[in-house]
Amino acid sequence: MPPSILSIGKAIPPYSLGQNEIAKRVIQRLILDDEEAWTLERIYRNSAIERRYSVFPDLLLPEKNRPAMGMSARNALYKKEAPLLAARSAREALEKWQRPWEEITHVISVSCTGAITPGLEFKLVQELGLKPTVSRLGVNFMGCFGAFKGLSVAHKIACQHPLNRVLVVCTELCTLHFRPGGSLESTVIHSLFADGSSAVIVGCEPRQKERSLYELVQEKCCALPNSENEMTWDASDLGFDMTLSAKVPSLIEQNIQAFTEELIGDREAIDWPVHPGGKAILEALEKSLSLNRSQTGSSWNVLSKFGNMSSATFLYVLEDLLHKKASAPWSIGLGFGPGLSIEGLLLRNSHLD
Repeated sequence: MPPSILSIGKAIPPYSLGQNEIAKRVIQRLILDDEEAWTLERIYRNSAIERRYSVFPDLLLPEKNRPAMGMSARNALYKKEAPLLAARSAREALEKWQRPWEEITHVISVSCTGAITPGLEFKLVQELGLKPTVSRLGVNFMGCFGAFKGLSVAHKIACQHPLNRVLVVCTELCTLHFRPGGSLESTVIHSLFADGSSAVIVGCEPRQKERSLYELVQEKCCALPNSENEMTWDASDLGFDMTLSAKVPSLIEQNIQAFTEELIGDREAIDWPVHPGGKAILEALEKSLSLNRSQTGSSWNVLSKFGNMSSATFLYVLEDLLHKKASAPWSIGLGFGPGLSIEGLLLRNSHLD
């Protein structure tokens, strides 16, 4: 029996703003003429996002004419807030799991929005009171497909021994680097991202009280040729600067059909829990793969309710899919990130058994 996701937990920060309200506040804090204000409002309005969450009041929007916060101050906030949010999602996953917490053998943390040593995985072992002998790994700076890499490592660890139980925790404070203004590209980027954390427990051969939600059947990845400059980020004095080329949706549209053929095989009834990197990416996937909204509905729901929380987002989509009334027996998860890279995961929807 392949390894399974045995529980899913998530945690949202205490502060949130509606997307329209964020647009108004950004306009108030920037010196924009009428045309610039109209363009910004249109970008936010057409994002398919209703609300975003942040661990920081007002999403760290600086007051007009006040210098933006420096990188050291931003990372100090990450070191304070990220472990707390990570522990909340991990606790929810552990409580839903219903097994003794000392049975956790490995902890994997996934994050790309800050730097901390010892890492979040070390902090989680301490905060949750797990055994000091738990094996730890940090998967860092993988971007939006980070959860796929965390699940890939957890899959391999689970296969090593039937008693292995792997806690994977994805935590991102994207609004930590919120610095509106500048190019149209940066305006689009800052209209998408939010904060959040999600966690899963992975293992083989479910024991008493354990329930398989998704079997991890097959994984696949591909770095698209000559695309390394289409999605990047760099550390600057004022936080991480992200590059998100307008070519990304079209590159995905051109390559996704060939990428998914092996995962699809002869399967016909499939759900598509896709990482909702943004409205344009979801629309490009639907067009290229001839998908309807019933197949991608969970991705749209998560995008609307939470925005793009980078690596944490995909597990939110899987959790949303659990509540779908007419789910298919199979799912193909897709994620995208720096490279430009595509990650794929074939899942059997074992929660339907």
